Amino acid sequence: MRLSILCLLTNCLTCNALNVLVVGGSGRVGGSTVRYLKTLTDRQIQTQSTSTQSPVSITVGGRRVESYETAKRNNVIPSMGVDFCQVDVDGEELLLKQSIQQWKQSCTSSNDATATSDQCLVVHTAGPFQGRRSPSLLSACLDLSIPYVDVCDEWDLAEISKEELHQKAVDANVAAIVSCGIWPGVSALMAAEGVSQLLADDDDTEIESIDYSFFTAGTGNAGPTIVSATFLLLATPAITFLNGLRKDKEPWTEMKEVDFGNGVGNRRIWLLDNPDVPTTALYLKESKQSQPPNVSSRFGTAPLVWNYLFGAMKALPRSLLYNRDAMQNFSLFSEPIIRLVDFLVGATNAMRVDVTARNGKKVTMRMAHSDLEQCVGLATAAFALEVANSMKQEGGGTISSGVWFPIELGKEARENILRVSKEDAFIYELGSKVL
Repeated sequence: MRLSILCLLTNCLTCNALNVLVVGGSGRVGGSTVRYLKTLTDRQIQTQSTSTQSPVSITVGGRRVESYETAKRNNVIPSMGVDFCQVDVDGEELLLKQSIQQWKQSCTSSNDATATSDQCLVVHTAGPFQGRRSPSLLSACLDLSIPYVDVCDEWDLAEISKEELHQKAVDANVAAIVSCGIWPGVSALMAAEGVSQLLADDDDTEIESIDYSFFTAGTGNAGPTIVSATFLLLATPAITFLNGLRKDKEPWTEMKEVDFGNGVGNRRIWLLDNPDVPTTALYLKESKQSQPPNVSSRFGTAPLVWNYLFGAMKALPRSLLYNRDAMQNFSLFSEPIIRLVDFLVGATNAMRVDVTARNGKKVTMRMAHSDLEQCVGLATAAFALEVANSMKQEGGGTISSGVWFPIELGKEARENILRVSKEDAFIYELGSKVL
């Protein structure tokens, strides 16, 4: 088959640099990730002369070069120093693999396709992930021995990534983290930290429940994609765990009012599907559980009327709500209203995780930032750079080869990522521990 792939690779460095391909990097979340990858690596180089952190060369992957150019004009990504490579994650898998291979070759010191790629990393931010059933980009990266992270918020896809590709990643000696970002992602690390603190007091106890609570004002400056993803989630049963068993519930039901802390206050939240729930219930390593803990996740937004609008949207046929193209087009059509609402209500993102042990003890973890778009990029970059630093250490560093969920990461990796993710947080309360 004839290959026709557009790549504008003028800045890709040789193998002594970290070369990162951010797929979906022209979007709001991807663009924020690009900016923080650059900011964090530049800062580390400047402040730690003996640091093992290498310079970073960043390439944005996407379907259309026009989106990349628009992102540069709108300062979503830096106007200079960021390349473009045409990547279509929803296209033919062979072409996808070939495009990743072409990018990899440009980043190594050799044109040989088998050249070392231990300084290449792929970050997948091209949502929404709902409706996708094949982790084709992850599979291509493993075939090419390239470490990988994504911000997948779709449990079915994350589960397939884990079950079908974990051993492939181990055999290829490649580390991958799926479902990372701010939530899911950092939220699961908060839960793991809460569990760790409770078990430090009584290592024989079991965890009774873990309750995830989230609030975002407007779209959090993340734009139409987050609205589209929310519409898709309204057609998705909310996974919960109760009495050791998975129980799927109607989304946007069972409202609770939760205190997110000073500056955010009490907010109404509703059940919404979140891969943190099954990953926490099924893969929590810290506790010696006789059965999975009770786990649920809820979300709410501002203005309050938007919550009732989402509830009303459930009256639409699920086949329409779960139509990715239709919901994305509707969100883009609504963008002027979305931007106006964001201007009026702000972009705050707040998270609360309550962890309760069977002995009755409880810890509450809170984190809030003034802008979702910023903090999700910061968190995604933190996960990516933790993988990158592990790549350069013998024995795999803090993250070994395999496909991992954030809840599975070890103590050192967890604390490293949390420490980075708290930047600019106006609420940062992680139980009894300061990181």
